[in-house]
This record gives sequence, structure tokens and C-alpha cells, in this order.
Amino acid sequence: MSEKNETNNPIFGSHDEQTLDQYQNVLMRAERGALMADGHLGYIMPIGGVAAYDNKVSPVGVGFDIGCGNMAVKLDQKADDFDVSEALDIVEDRIVFGLGGTNPDAPKDHEFYDAAEWEAYPNEKIKSDLKKKAREQLGTVGSGNHYVDLFRDEEEYIWIGVHFGSRGFGYQTAQGFMNLSQGKEWNDKFEQKEVLLDMDTPLGDAYFAAMNLAGRYAYLGREWVCYTLADAFGTEILDEVHNNHNFAWKEEHDGDELVVVRKGATPAFPGQRGFVGGSMGDTSVIIEGVDSEKSQKALYSTIHGAGRVMSRTQAKGDYRGRDLSKASVKPQMIYDWLEKKGVELRGGGLDEAPQVYRRLDDVLEEHSGTIKIQHRLEPLGVVMEGPERFSPKN
Repeated sequence: MSEKNETNNPIFGSHDEQTLDQYQNVLMRAERGALMADGHLGYIMPIGGVAAYDNKVSPVGVGFDIGCGNMAVKLDQKADDFDVSEALDIVEDRIVFGLGGTNPDAPKDHEFYDAAEWEAYPNEKIKSDLKKKAREQLGTVGSGNHYVDLFRDEEEYIWIGVHFGSRGFGYQTAQGFMNLSQGKEWNDKFEQKEVLLDMDTPLGDAYFAAMNLAGRYAYLGREWVCYTLADAFGTEILDEVHNNHNFAWKEEHDGDELVVVRKGATPAFPGQRGFVGGSMGDTSVIIEGVDSEKSQKALYSTIHGAGRVMSRTQAKGDYRGRDLSKASVKPQMIYDWLEKKGVELRGGGLDEAPQVYRRLDDVLEEHSGTIKIQHRLEPLGVVMEGPERFSPKN
């Protein structure tokens, strides 16, 4: 790293050469940046990357899953009185997982659909189509590493944790504005390029408004899942923690007004709390940002998870052909891990195995002095999209 990067653009933890090259490329266009310890290769900008711009925003930096984030709620029930298997049955019955899923129980007349930010879209047809998709998919979880988890904390209280974003509505918003930023039509064939949009231009202003709308939608979806499940479990919520980690914010740092893009990075200003999930069989945490020179240089940002160390293709091999001989992870490896931890799995796949990720405690240690841990959450049950089923009771 150059002297400038060592001073103003810190790199936490260890990363492969491709991720570092991608980060350095982003820094060529940003005022400042930081790379979190859970970072890994992404599209244009690394996952775990933070980039601050002078009155500009990067749609490809924010990415496709605008507003992807985590929410955790603490319930007024303790583990000794909580039937995990029964609760997971409720999750599977009430919550929709997978690509293109729709939620018939989601509210269709929420004030969200009358928000002023809808005027950011180019025309009534696009706006109408996106409202329809948003109504259909609110509160659906999706696929990949998106989940509903059940935890117990150090006092044996049960927590619900969820991870997902703005679904198809956010994806189409991102793709459309990326096309517009390249001088194309909204629905043209897509090509990923970084184009920085000046916030003072109509297009930059429109993207920022639409991005905030998608972020709000992601919040509503996660709240719907957590509140619906808490009610279905017959419990009350004692505490909740909620944050986006694929988003852009207007912030002040060292006296400069900047637009800070976090792609797979959690905002962690002093006193601000966040929920950071580990893998399906690992500890998760509730963290709080603290003030320090180190956290200032990190642009008050921290990890959003444990971080991948293995690509999906490497983990699952020839997934379409089901040729597991090419997979680095075998089903028994998942089962052995979860049995040791006592975690019940509904769904998931080889590409989301614990072996695919760093250990969360190792990643957290790299950010010591910037955050403190309020709660450690031990997993009891996990629901994800996918074919796997495992119960430690069987």
C-alpha cells in the first residue's frame, strides 16, 4: 500500500490479491476508503468495501441488492421454554424463501407505496411494474446467504435474526439506473460498469431517491418477517437491532461532507448498534460502535458477516449436474459441524456451509478498538432456501 492508503484507506485483515486489486481500483475514484476484515471479491467493488465520494454516488458500488441488511429481535422467552423444531416449522409455514417468491400475506396498501420518492422513476409504466413487484415480494427472504435464524443469548433469551434486502424491486431499480448512467434505456441489456453520478444532476438525485426508497422497502420486509414470527411464536419483542449494509449515506467525516458507499459493511458510529451474523453454525453478535482513531479511519464502518473464503462454485462443484466429486464441501461436513453445535437446519446448501466462511471471532478481532460486543448469539436453528435438512435430534 502507498503511504496515503496506509494513513487514510485502511485494510483490515488479510485478503487475496484480486480483492486487494479491486479495492485499489475503487480508491482511484474515491476520496477515501476502507476494506473490512470480512472482505472478498465482488462486482467492481469488493464486498466489505467502503468508499467515500465528494458529492457523487456509485450505483454499482451500492450494488444490486440495495438495502441488504440484518435485523435481530430479542423475545421475552427463554431457551428452556422454547421448542426450536416447532418454531422452525412456523418459519417454513409463514415465510417465503427462494428466487421470485411472493408473499400473499404482505400488506398491499402501506403508505410506502405513496412515498414521494416514487417520482424518481422515469415513467408511469416502470413505476407501476415496480410497485406490483414490491407488493408481491414484501417480506420474502430470497436465496443464497439470506436466512431466518433462531438464537439464544448469554442470558438464554431467544432472538430472531434475518438477513435479506430489497428483492426484485431493488434489483430492477439498480439495473435500471446503471443502464441510465451509461446512456442506455431502462430495460436495455445490462453491462456492469462504474459510473459515478453527480448528486447535483437530475440522474444522480433520482438514483439517490430511488436507492433510499429501496432501502426503506428492505427495512419493511425484515420488520414484517420479525414481527410476524414473534407474533406467531406467541412472544413479545424486548429489543431490536436493524441496519442496512448495502447502501450509501450522506455523512460528515473530518469536517468533509461525503457520500459514503458501504457494500457489505455495517455502519458503526459511536453508540450505533448492529447485528452481525456468522455462518449457519457459528456465533453471531450484537455490536456497538465506539469512537477511536481507528474507527474514524474506518469511516465508522465494520464487518457485516464472517466473509467468504471459498467461492460458491468451488464449494458446491458442478451444482447443475450434481457432480459432488468437484465440490470442496460435502454434505457430511455440514452435518458433522451442525451436530457438534446442536443446530437444526432447514434448507441451505453446500455453498453456504460453515467451512465456506471465516470464523466470526477472528474477523471481529481485526476490528478491535472500533466496536464492542453487546451480545453473543448462539445458533439454535436456521432456515434458508435450499434442499438440505438436518436435525441434531435425529
